[in-house]
Amino acid sequence: MRTPCPQARADPETRVAVSTGSRPQILDRIGALLRMDDGTGGGEALRCDRVFNRWALRVHAFQRATNPALGRFWSAESSDWRRIPPLPVRAFRDMPLASGPAEAVFRTSGTTGGRTRRGEHHLPSLDLYRAAARDNYRRHLLVPTDPGPNRASRNRHTLIALVARPRAAPDSSLSAMVGFIAEEPEIAARHWAFDRERGIDLQAVRRAAAQSRDPVLLIATAFALVQLLDALEGLPLILPAGSRIMETGGFKGRVAEVDRTELYRRVDSFLGVPCSHIVNEYGMTEMLSQAYDAVAGEGLPPDRRLHRFPPWVRTRALDSAGLSLLPPGEPGLLAHFDLANAASVCHILTEDLGFTTADGCVRLLGRASGADLRGCSLTAESFLRRVAPSRASSHSPPPPPNPS
Repeated sequence: MRTPCPQARADPETRVAVSTGSRPQILDRIGALLRMDDGTGGGEALRCDRVFNRWALRVHAFQRATNPALGRFWSAESSDWRRIPPLPVRAFRDMPLASGPAEAVFRTSGTTGGRTRRGEHHLPSLDLYRAAARDNYRRHLLVPTDPGPNRASRNRHTLIALVARPRAAPDSSLSAMVGFIAEEPEIAARHWAFDRERGIDLQAVRRAAAQSRDPVLLIATAFALVQLLDALEGLPLILPAGSRIMETGGFKGRVAEVDRTELYRRVDSFLGVPCSHIVNEYGMTEMLSQAYDAVAGEGLPPDRRLHRFPPWVRTRALDSAGLSLLPPGEPGLLAHFDLANAASVCHILTEDLGFTTADGCVRLLGRASGADLRGCSLTAESFLRRVAPSRASSHSPPPPPNPS
């Protein structure tokens, strides 16, 4: 259950600075809201369902008014964010979906839709991405290396990134986020050890680890982490005490799925980083907020972990056929309402399977395929019929469902 709305806490709208510049005020308001710190993290007032709903409806109204495609898809106003139909992520492959000129364009890997149909997330504001990501990664990754009296002096890390540099991959949302992390004051040194064409640079990893006097923060996709472990060829590369790893993504389109428990065992054996210090990040190109399944140093075994989003995101599991709401614990397609997506699409229907818990956490179960995507396909077809009839199928599927 969500935290009840406290009577004494005011709607954060009254405390949010409003820009007088040319950018829409709603984007500055959302950005400021995400950066708020009430002592326990950014935007905590949004845990209140009533407050969240007010902001969700403001974002929805803004997107209907400024994005013609969404204005046609969401043809009616709503009094509850739950009744706003989620847009399938595959719609990001069909046309730009943004409320204004793009400051950046992030592209999906294309492994599930073919290289010629990569999804594109047009971002009118990179500031929203940084605001959505920063508080979350700091709380999960940049925590002190020990609980002793020297917390401040020990909270220094050497970053080793097994992702491409932001300037080498300007269309990668992951590279952009790692670029944000690289600029944090706790990062004493930074090393980029991955190339999109050549893969990981093992020698660069070895040099960075040998030179570091601080714990390492290693950031990698799961695929790159497997590449690193394979490249070691059985020769351990033990990282300094207190090191931690953020691994993200799966193995779609690359190799067979690797059991996460086995992967973490190999990491412990060959990099010296225990399971408790490995954090999985769940993110997607089409969404500016992320979920983490642990705080570095406090991680449970993989099969006992749940992912949690920041308070400006609501996630539901929907039936794969009719997109009706499923109760906690029952697997379905995951739909996310993300206030950080204020400048693009706030409510998206993913192709990920999972279930929610009563307290708002998420258990990821993998990618949907085949029959599991029927409802997603019908909604995507309905979207095209409304916004670009000439590009839609000749079939006439029903209008998009209103999950409740």
